[in-house]
Amino acid sequence: MIYVARPVSVNAFEITHVGEIQREDLSRILTLENGVCATATAAMLARMTPVPGDYWVIQGDGYEYINPRAVFKRKYWVPNTPLPAR
Repeated sequence: MIYVARPVSVNAFEITHVGEIQREDLSRILTLENGVCATATAAMLARMTPVPGDYWVIQGDGYEYINPRAVFKRKYWVPNTPLPAR
């Protein structure tokens, strides 16, 4: 059976810096291209280790996650034509 995902509009920010693992809760502080610092939880980090160039993604429903650069570009990227979030 074939399934098709509904299009999703997201806000996304490139990660510019990845902080050290926090000993108390295994999180990492990520600096985003807009200067905001976001906390990647241990659950987020369980599936990947972010590096600069990866993306912090925020869906319209507030769900936040990290995407490797290649995955983000394959799914969302249209060069020079960012789509407005809905």
